[in-house]
Amino acid sequence: MPQEKRHPPESRTQRSLQTLVIFRRSLIYQTKEFFQNSTLHGVRYIAESGRPIGEKFMWFCFTSIGAVTALVIIMSLWEKFQTNPTITGLDTDFHNQNVVFPTTVVCPEAAFDHDKTYEKVYNTLANYDEAQAQLYTPFLRTLTSLSFNSIRDAKVLSQSIPQNLLDAHTIREWAFEGNIDCKNVFVSCKYRDEDIPCCDHFEPIYTEHGFCYAFNSRFKSTPTEDVKTGAPHDLYETDKKWALFFIPNSTSSIYIFSNEEYFGSDFNAQIDWSEPQLVEVRISKKNTYTTDDARQLSIGQRKCIFSDEVKLNYFPDAYTFSSCMKQCRMNKAIKLCKCNPPFYKPIPNVPMCSIKDFDCLDEFKSNITNIKDCLQCELSCSKTVFNIDKLIKMSDRPESLGVLVEFLTWPIIRYKREVLFGWVDLLVSFGGIASLFLGFSLLSGVEIIYYFTLRACCMVYKNRQELYEIEEKIRQEPPPKIDLKLSLRSHNPRIGDTPTSAVLKVKPAEESVGPNSLAGYPRKHEKDYSINTKNYYKTPKVLPDYGYTSKTKNSWTTYDHSQYMP
Repeated sequence: MPQEKRHPPESRTQRSLQTLVIFRRSLIYQTKEFFQNSTLHGVRYIAESGRPIGEKFMWFCFTSIGAVTALVIIMSLWEKFQTNPTITGLDTDFHNQNVVFPTTVVCPEAAFDHDKTYEKVYNTLANYDEAQAQLYTPFLRTLTSLSFNSIRDAKVLSQSIPQNLLDAHTIREWAFEGNIDCKNVFVSCKYRDEDIPCCDHFEPIYTEHGFCYAFNSRFKSTPTEDVKTGAPHDLYETDKKWALFFIPNSTSSIYIFSNEEYFGSDFNAQIDWSEPQLVEVRISKKNTYTTDDARQLSIGQRKCIFSDEVKLNYFPDAYTFSSCMKQCRMNKAIKLCKCNPPFYKPIPNVPMCSIKDFDCLDEFKSNITNIKDCLQCELSCSKTVFNIDKLIKMSDRPESLGVLVEFLTWPIIRYKREVLFGWVDLLVSFGGIASLFLGFSLLSGVEIIYYFTLRACCMVYKNRQELYEIEEKIRQEPPPKIDLKLSLRSHNPRIGDTPTSAVLKVKPAEESVGPNSLAGYPRKHEKDYSINTKNYYKTPKVLPDYGYTSKTKNSWTTYDHSQYMP
């Protein structure tokens, strides 16, 4: 017996391509179904069969204009939500606020003690040699006001000192050997109109401004670390005077800022005091806090960081803008020079910069102090700013000199930042705009996903054979004839033309010829409607078949579409 000819099995690639082809056909069919059954306003008229092209184009324009308008408004709402979702208003509930006196920092122009510095150099570095002591002393004096601006001078002055002698202590410890004592900085002090010992309230701090003494500071400096201080100095409405008065002993720069901040190079001096002067500073407090509702927004949207939201590595107590900027500079110095500058807070497991590292610090000082590299530091969501409302300087009264820092009025106003446009408001706005212009809702979006995913896939696997037949018929259909003539054609079909699927085949009425006829038309008073009625019911009609015409009965056109519905 002759062997049957076997066809080679289809490869996996061919089956995959066939599946993609019928899936494409399924998507086309589901697109037509979606347009005809969609709940979006005006969409069904675009794909409805039998409607004139002009009407479809009209509804397409209306739908497109509505979609574009809705999209433009939605984008403007989204931009508002990203850039300005909060509002700041006044809060007059001043009874519940805690008024903390501002931190007042006094930085002497000469931050060293001449006798103390000379004695230390004479006993250690100079080995009791007066000539060498005179040569080495300027180096220790420079360390007491060490900063990025003076680090080159310190490097030059250290070249005359043997390296083994300098290695006996760190640069920070050498700076503390020659700093000026508190008793040589202040003459007398008063707080709330009561005499206080200056050195019990002004703590030494070593920062980028050199050696300074701070009243009501968050930390104080030692040769090995920065130590947190005690509770801040509060004010009460019943106090006799809301002021701090002190008399400096020499020319000094004075800084006034909030107790929440860390003192550093990003602060500028508000007062330059020199003897004999009486400087009266009247300040006002402006506190801004943010409600907890703003936590739903991102940091970039609200443009502030809550104190417990970001934990800094070197200042873990609470986030502030100044501590973030200070840590940013420390990180850049450690990254570029592999050491921590001595005027910064000592860090465990990170070496402190020595004399040999000063060249690197001087080379990269512009990179370290560049604020553009610290853009991740945002303002704190709870911040306090002290403004100088009145500054009086008097030099014609030598008998009264000093610095007076006083509240002009008792703080009774706070600023509250709260959410103006949150996620719920954004969702409601989007839904209202989409519903107004398109009749769109969340279920409409689910419906779109449903049509083009679940229904399309179910049709591929449940009606695979029918999709093959449709695809084969479309391939076998000849391409439409293209008429390249430029002559105008009438919209009315001529007699004898083959009607399309969207045109009704109407049998023309016979002309009546008789004595009462006029040019083949009956008279108005003798008009017979029975003939027209009969012709109307006898007129053969052709229903649209969506382009799939066949003389034989096709199972696809008579198929129950509900079978592939999931």
